[in-house]
Amino acid sequence: MDIQTNRLLGIIGALLMVLGVLPSVGGLFMVVGIIFVLIALKGYADAYKDSNIFHNVGYSIIFEIIGLVVCAGIVIYGAMGFFASLGINNLAELRTWQQIDWQNAVNINNILPFIGAIILGLVIIFAFTVLASLYYKKAMNSLSEKTGVKLFHTTGTVFFVGAILTIILVGFILIWVSFILLMISFYESKPHEHMQQPQQQAPPSQP
Repeated sequence: MDIQTNRLLGIIGALLMVLGVLPSVGGLFMVVGIIFVLIALKGYADAYKDSNIFHNVGYSIIFEIIGLVVCAGIVIYGAMGFFASLGINNLAELRTWQQIDWQNAVNINNILPFIGAIILGLVIIFAFTVLASLYYKKAMNSLSEKTGVKLFHTTGTVFFVGAILTIILVGFILIWVSFILLMISFYESKPHEHMQQPQQQAPPSQP
């Protein structure tokens, strides 16, 4: 695919990521949007002969997935321990749930480890999110240098700051704003003239 096609994929992908906040279909839009953006960034990396653009984004996604998996594992492990302390060994057995005296069964001794597991999981996913955003920022910086579009640099910075501030609500808003900036950045990243047209060879000199 030429650079114009990848540019269009980037615009569409970023737009779908912006629409990822919509209920019901938002998750699907986000996944498809990320795939489109990845394809676009691979095209940009090939066109500008800078593999770091795509590799850094790849590292970013890998770290984010690792954080999500580890967080989910810790929370599930904590939940299983909490249910076991209540005498629930099979979550599908409705009779076991009905026999529990919830008012007396739930106490500080069994709820505290579960809360601790949730907090630990959130801390881990926060750390991996910040690490992932750092690699994403590096990719955007490289893309900014190659395309000459300064807004790519701003996009990476806003995403990085948003990742750090996810500990409070404003961080998620900044990440969403970075998706809008990414869409505009792709729009402004029109290919250079020498990338659109093959260079003409100079005619051989006459003897």
